[in-house]
Amino acid sequence: MAQAKSDIQHAGHQEGSPGILVFAILAVTVFIGFYYHIVALQGMEQLTGGMAMLDHRMSGFEVADVERLAERMDDDAMGQYNGVHITAGRLFPALMALGLIAVALWTLKTTWARWGAIIVAVGYAGLEIWATIAREQALRDVTQAKVALASSLTIAQWLLLILIIIWIVVMLVLKFVARNSTGLATSLDAEREIGGTYR
Repeated sequence: MAQAKSDIQHAGHQEGSPGILVFAILAVTVFIGFYYHIVALQGMEQLTGGMAMLDHRMSGFEVADVERLAERMDDDAMGQYNGVHITAGRLFPALMALGLIAVALWTLKTTWARWGAIIVAVGYAGLEIWATIAREQALRDVTQAKVALASSLTIAQWLLLILIIIWIVVMLVLKFVARNSTGLATSLDAEREIGGTYR
């Protein structure tokens, strides 16, 4: 019994180490996401008279929307907007992609599923960075083509982010359900082997 208990505990510690790393990455990602979207981008609204930034218009925007926002953003505001994008705006999608990859490698068993997650993660990071660049270009030079591109990328970026979050949650839930089921089966097998019958 002592040896079986030791083996189970050892296996748990081995599995727990990557789990701790995965949750650490997710925790940092949530923190950076909070800073980027809530603190930095919403803080920009003080420079625009309360108008929301293009980044938060999940349903897209029109030329008139961009023109109104551009009128309220001087060079200093645009410089600050660019600064937010090249710091937290680069770090957040990179961490989000890393989080998806870490969860996928920890929970998924098949190689093709893991590679699929890696491709989606890299694609999301590239899409988000492209979208931030497109929004800045649309504000600096308001044309129908640039606004349409920035709006489409913003919608796609948010849809993909929502899907990734749902995917991560599902993978984690399935991971813990499977682990708890395995733990219960191991416990029952040990009791049957020792006592002959389940208690």
